Amino acid sequence: MKTPNRIIHILDDLAMGGVTRALKNFEHPDLAKIAAHGVVDIRDGVIRATTPQDVAVIHFTANWKKLGWLLDLRLRGGFSRIILIEHSYTQGYEVSEVRPKRRFRQMLRFAYGLVDTVVAVSEAQRAWILQHRLARPAKVVAIPQSRCCSELLELKPRLRDRGPLKIGAFGRFHKQKGFDLLIEAMAHIPPEVAEVKLAGSGPDEAQLRNLAAGLPNVEIMEAFSSPSAFLNKVDIVAIPSRWEAFGLVGTEARASGRPIVAAEVDGLSDQLDENGFAHAPGDVQSIVSAIRRAANAKDLNQRGRNAQKGVAKEFNEMIERWSVFLRQRGL
Repeated sequence: MKTPNRIIHILDDLAMGGVTRALKNFEHPDLAKIAAHGVVDIRDGVIRATTPQDVAVIHFTANWKKLGWLLDLRLRGGFSRIILIEHSYTQGYEVSEVRPKRRFRQMLRFAYGLVDTVVAVSEAQRAWILQHRLARPAKVVAIPQSRCCSELLELKPRLRDRGPLKIGAFGRFHKQKGFDLLIEAMAHIPPEVAEVKLAGSGPDEAQLRNLAAGLPNVEIMEAFSSPSAFLNKVDIVAIPSRWEAFGLVGTEARASGRPIVAAEVDGLSDQLDENGFAHAPGDVQSIVSAIRRAANAKDLNQRGRNAQKGVAKEFNEMIERWSVFLRQRGL
């Protein structure tokens, strides 16, 4: 009897929100029938294949220290293939956070050189990897991220009333998400034009509350477990991230029939089309301009419907691309 294929998903933080949510995609029947999937924390000790057919999928963020883990997996892990999904690093991250870039790129070349395939979670991220020759083109595959949004696809796009544009924003309160920029932008927008409900938690909460103090059109709310009720009360969703490998908030917003006002950066660029409102990353005045365009738009409802139709296809397309990718590699 043939030994069943086995894929070991390797993390270094089982609490990582976006990554652990992405792991649920591998529970899909089409992927589960290709291989059995297991999840391990690399900090728990050495990780070894149990059969020569086992495949390792790396989800942790590479750095100089973790190159030792990758080298151990490459030389002694016994895996038939090692695949790294790049959940973290992007052009936007490099612009915002990296000094000096030469050393950072060299680390990535070493990391990518220790695996068989690098999976980019957006087309924009793959283009950045290839632009700087971080890995050979044949080694880098783009499989845009998504998630099953059946509960959100049941929501109807909101009919805009005559009052202010109701903007929703949610996620971790961290520099990456750019919520400070959104609040600064709202200081330049009259309350009768637009208002923001910002939901979440994180290390920057005190800073954001200080920025929002005295702004009648900004409300900061607690994090929620499901976005449905929140999205049902807003016209549009703002995603002002400084960097974003893909941006599942964009998927959720569009699935609910809410257009997005988003930074044209990294994976968010893949989600911005004629139905969204793009702004330059890190630019408060550009955010102000995008919000005003959205507030003046007469076709928000139709934009929402169009966005919803697009998302309905994306999850199945992602599952199909993963199925083809894994079977092409002998699974």
